[in-house]
Amino acid sequence: MSDNHKTVTEILEESAETYKMKNADYGRSWQNIGHVLHTLANEQPVVLKTPEDWIAVGLFTRRLDKIARSFNMDLLDHDPNFEAATDADEDESVYAAMQAENKYDKRRLAKKAEKHVYVVDPERTESDPTAEYEEEDES
Repeated sequence: MSDNHKTVTEILEESAETYKMKNADYGRSWQNIGHVLHTLANEQPVVLKTPEDWIAVGLFTRRLDKIARSFNMDLLDHDPNFEAATDADEDESVYAAMQAENKYDKRRLAKKAEKHVYVVDPERTESDPTAEYEEEDES
């Protein structure tokens, strides 16, 4: 069959072969990294509240995948199937830079949230956490 049309069976067979080859490069990192993250969290629940929290988890996962591949190439004397052995290290450095940018974004968003002030009823002695808020005047 031509490359323009593949059957489900052909797609699944090619995917199975790709999985075998990539699994040889990465090891069972898709499982191992779950255990690593669980250990890093000290077996405590991780609460993901913001998009930036979800981005952080995705980037940690990608970085750990690349570290696992690099480990396999360097220390388990495995010849890569797809990419040069150094690609994992270069990719991980890009993900690390993305992680740093995400941390700057989280800090910026936290500072922006701090600029909101509650409109408090002057008749009340305590602030109302359900009150509407306004942007603080930055002048």
